[in-house]
Amino acid sequence: MVRLVAADILIDANFRVIEASHVEEALTVLRAGVEVDVLLSDVEMPPGPNGYELARQVHEHWPMVEILMTSGREWPREGDLPPGAAFLTKPCPSETLVSYVRSCAERAQAARVARSAVNEADVAGETIVLFPKTG
Repeated sequence: MVRLVAADILIDANFRVIEASHVEEALTVLRAGVEVDVLLSDVEMPPGPNGYELARQVHEHWPMVEILMTSGREWPREGDLPPGAAFLTKPCPSETLVSYVRSCAERAQAARVARSAVNEADVAGETIVLFPKTG
């Protein structure tokens, strides 16, 4: 139920939302090559791996995806979250959720632009020369 409410809030804020009801479903979406900017996941998941395990797998295999974890029952301990992941306590106002997700999405999109520029670079030794993309 909370997932559906969060999805509605984000859709109303003009985000494209892909819902997954459990860890394996989320991983299947990513394995299919869907370009995802932000993973928003609760720590508690249906039977099976929890949200922390999902976050670790996403960070390992799709490091360009920003990770935002949430919980209303527990705080992450040292090592629970992968580097760079954010944590949001529930309940939170919808404006806070939208703000956190927007911030994560902006970081992911900026990183994608930077990666694209590096892919266009002429690499000589340790020097990277960037050339602007033309037409």
